[in-house]
Amino acid sequence: MAVKIDYTETAKTLVELVGGADNVKTVSHCMTRLRFTLADPSKADKEALKKVRGVLGVVEAGGQTQIVLGENLINTYSEVLRQNNFEDGGAIDENLDEGKPEGIKGYLKMVMDYVAASVSPMVPALVAGGLLKVVLLLIGMAIPSFAETPTNTILGYVANAPFYFMPIMVAYGASKKLNSTPAYAMIVAASLLTPGWASMVSSLKEAGSTATSVIGIPALAVTYNNSLLPALLIAFVAAYAEKFFNKIVPGIFKSLLVGLGTITVTGILAFTILGPLGDYVGNMIAGAFLFLGGTAAPLAIGVTAALLPWLIMLGMHHGLSPFMASNIADIGYDAVIRPSFILHNMCEGGAALGVALRAKDPEYRSQALSIAFGCIVAGVSEPCIYGITFKLKKPMIGVMAGGLAGGIVAGLLHVKAYVMGYSTIMALPIFMETAVSMLTAIIVGIVVSAAVTFVLGFDQDEAHV
Repeated sequence: MAVKIDYTETAKTLVELVGGADNVKTVSHCMTRLRFTLADPSKADKEALKKVRGVLGVVEAGGQTQIVLGENLINTYSEVLRQNNFEDGGAIDENLDEGKPEGIKGYLKMVMDYVAASVSPMVPALVAGGLLKVVLLLIGMAIPSFAETPTNTILGYVANAPFYFMPIMVAYGASKKLNSTPAYAMIVAASLLTPGWASMVSSLKEAGSTATSVIGIPALAVTYNNSLLPALLIAFVAAYAEKFFNKIVPGIFKSLLVGLGTITVTGILAFTILGPLGDYVGNMIAGAFLFLGGTAAPLAIGVTAALLPWLIMLGMHHGLSPFMASNIADIGYDAVIRPSFILHNMCEGGAALGVALRAKDPEYRSQALSIAFGCIVAGVSEPCIYGITFKLKKPMIGVMAGGLAGGIVAGLLHVKAYVMGYSTIMALPIFMETAVSMLTAIIVGIVVSAAVTFVLGFDQDEAHV
């Protein structure tokens, strides 16, 4: 049940507390947050904002004052625009919050943001393809003869396409992140997937050779379908090659020579250096996760799930998503990251249930139940993190305890996510034959997080809307 608020009054109050309309440079939103870019951020009264009815939290990130509103976001955002005649900043990708990097940590975050932003555009395609694989598998189990039909074969091509052509989609996302021309990186990435190159690799291996050459530079005989890192390197080099040629090529020849120079230089480097390097590093990373999934899965899943709320608040969780896609492409499954992500959301929901059971304020109880439903069924955890667990403090212990317990169970039962999916209980089919094991881990996580939260309690004075 949603908390009833007066959106007109809430919008008016929020604008006043961020310093008034004159202090607002831009306003936009993501999935859960109302985002103000302010002329003078110091004028925003963050403590007063946190006490506004319907506000779940206030975050400073990416040079913005971000107000977490959860399910109350869109109506409040519309009122803010209407009352102040602000330009509609629209919905933005919350993965892209960033500032100027400072020190090693800043540059590491910049790299993680680049990788995450590159992968984000292809996630819906990977999820769709993965779910189609699951549907075809289930139909085949129910009707064995379906597996031999042309329909199954052709739809299988559709389901596998997002994974096979992953480098092209990654090159697109990376180029958009770097503000370069996507077509150049996509062309070079596509060249690694051509039937001609695959045939040449096969012929070289049959002849006992491990490489060919491009202008005298060795090019390893490697195929790159389903790969992630080569495309990230290609897009990075293509972006800077394009900038270089734009500087040196006279204006009247830019349309002819910039693209030619960019794809030629990047193409040579792709086959000789970038592709083999990306393939090597990718295999090392896949091997590391294969080791974790095979020998230390209970600890790896449990610790990751327990730490995820803190990683999310630091914006570091996005850096894990690309490895999930890479694992599924390289070794056929992900035994650590996706189970951890799903368990975290389930445990946030469990903590919200524990709060609801103990809350004295009926409206806050209603809000907690609504947020719990959002975590478990919709897979949206931010309202719970900022509005309940982090705000009330002790419920965060419940989330971490549930994540650790559920992760240990998941690892002991050898859960594996075979296709991409979202972090919701509705994604259980992606675990295929280990779905029951994952469900068991989820139940353990929810029960433990709810129980620990209920037992520890919280400051009832903080539990209000």
